[in-house]
Amino acid sequence: MTKTPRPTHPRRWATAALTTVTLAALPTLAGTRPPAPITLASPNAKLWLAQSQGGEGGESGIAANASTDAAYLAELAIVEGHMLAAADLYALGLNDQAVDLSLHPQQEGTLDTLRADIAAHNMPDPAQAITAFTVAMQAEAAQTEVNTALTAVSEVFAADAAAEADQTRARFDAVVLLVKAAAEEYNNAIANGEVTDLMGWHEARSFIAIARRDLQALATIPLSAKAAPKALTALDATTAVFGDPLATAPMAGDPQVLLGIAAKVELIASSVR
Repeated sequence: MTKTPRPTHPRRWATAALTTVTLAALPTLAGTRPPAPITLASPNAKLWLAQSQGGEGGESGIAANASTDAAYLAELAIVEGHMLAAADLYALGLNDQAVDLSLHPQQEGTLDTLRADIAAHNMPDPAQAITAFTVAMQAEAAQTEVNTALTAVSEVFAADAAAEADQTRARFDAVVLLVKAAAEEYNNAIANGEVTDLMGWHEARSFIAIARRDLQALATIPLSAKAAPKALTALDATTAVFGDPLATAPMAGDPQVLLGIAAKVELIASSVR
């Protein structure tokens, strides 16, 4: 899979010829193109996080040695993170880039494989919710409407993750994978002390936000009640590399900070049995 090149000066990006939403078909909205049907990938397809080539930057290969359950949960979080990051870009007024980012998982084939994994778990398909979210941004809907569509996406992913609700260690390991993905994505988004990949920067921030949310849930479970708060404390240091997500010029922090946090969270996870 070939990753679509990202411009280095986001506020000077020209309006792109956006790809049609390629998910389950929904009624066409005024000013948008009709989504085309999607072909579900084979259930035997490799987990996209475990692929050694292609994929979404630092997300590629992070789950090569992870359990199937942890990889599944990390897949859910990575795709959801794309949608959260897209909503942030939309709030910044970067509508075309927001739509483009929401389409990345489908364009790269990652969503196909994830939907196959979800189907194997007999859980809800997120395609319709993702389509509605993207179409709302294509139609330049109000931010409140886009946020409502995003909430619907997150609700489906939460239902899909519930398939592993009793797998505490896998859930914690998925957080580790997510923080690693954030660290790699952030590292790839910074060059010469500047943010050269705004999409990647926002993806990294969204991955950390989801990791924090999932750790808060793990803090309520006896098996991870001690480890999760420690990991949450480790994530507090991420403020040093993100700052204000809605700032005109996003902070270009030290990528080593996130890499160090990822290592700490992984060490903490080893105490969860």
